[in-house]
Amino acid sequence: MLRLARGVAALIPCLMVSAPTRAADSAELYRGKTISLVVNFTSGGPTDTEARIMARHLGRHIPGEPAIVVRNMGGAGGMIGANWLGQVAPRDGLTIGYLTGVAVAAAQSSPSLKIDPTTIPFIAGVEAVSVYYGRTDTGGGLQKPEDLLTKKDFWVGGLTPDSSKDINLRAEMELLGISHKYISGYPGAAEVRMALEKNEVQVTSESLPTFRMSIDPALVKTGKAVPLWYDTSAKFWDKGHPDAIATGALPFAAFYRKVKGEPPKSDLWRMNALVSEFSTSLLRTIHLPPNPPPESIEVMRKAVAALAQDPEYRAEAQQILKYVPGFTLGPEAEKIYVSSVNVAPEMRDLIRSYVEKGQAIIGK
Repeated sequence: MLRLARGVAALIPCLMVSAPTRAADSAELYRGKTISLVVNFTSGGPTDTEARIMARHLGRHIPGEPAIVVRNMGGAGGMIGANWLGQVAPRDGLTIGYLTGVAVAAAQSSPSLKIDPTTIPFIAGVEAVSVYYGRTDTGGGLQKPEDLLTKKDFWVGGLTPDSSKDINLRAEMELLGISHKYISGYPGAAEVRMALEKNEVQVTSESLPTFRMSIDPALVKTGKAVPLWYDTSAKFWDKGHPDAIATGALPFAAFYRKVKGEPPKSDLWRMNALVSEFSTSLLRTIHLPPNPPPESIEVMRKAVAALAQDPEYRAEAQQILKYVPGFTLGPEAEKIYVSSVNVAPEMRDLIRSYVEKGQAIIGK
């Protein structure tokens, strides 16, 4: 027993120094280095804006306090940047992906996504609300959301037929029975927004931060546009998302009930609800490239968790975005992400079929 006690006593100092040693090793991995934060959309859009605010503060929470620079890699509805992260990016822990649309691409087995989404380590998700809005001169006059139901042959603008933006735009117009024309292929949300301002398209959607930062002051408050409804996670369908209430719009499910008198129910609705769930609870996801240094995964997860509580980051986000992004963290968030890869075959087929219809429309 004495020998055992001495053995335990000898082990205690080793256990006490193991955590500091790991922290020191992590600091050496990052000290004096520069991390590339890869954004899979063009500059000026909501993904880019959020990423740049994050880049200014995240380094403080990483051992060694590395510099962080943003690298934009747009195209193919965000899949060029996602594929680069999974196929080409250095695996030394000095590259992070701040990506939009990966979960939705995984749910439909999009051919544009050339990687296995489970191979890029999941760090965190970013919750989102997507606000739909239209020009007030659409179809001769649009003053309130209900007016859109009587309009026809206006243009709805998106990114790519397999993006969550386009899938939900088309599906929700169809669910409401609204006649419309569909155009896609814009490289980023900023370009769609400019198209709407030029009257090339009349209706589109935007993430809540950009809606509050740009659309509301420049278009809504000047009488050029009106908010219509918004997509959010199912947990907010009845009570509304607290950050979106100020828009004056309703969650899509609530708006549908208001104008139709009953809840939506159809295969198209079930598909739309699934895509909406992935695109709002995990609109953006933060990843490392495959097979990074093992300690870098935990370091980045802790850094993002600390960032979420960082008062300086929160203050800047509130000032610029008028909104503080909500991070989804931990095993439950990762479980939701992995579930996007394991969508039921019949639902995956339904999404793919719907995407193909969208491709056929813009191919005409």
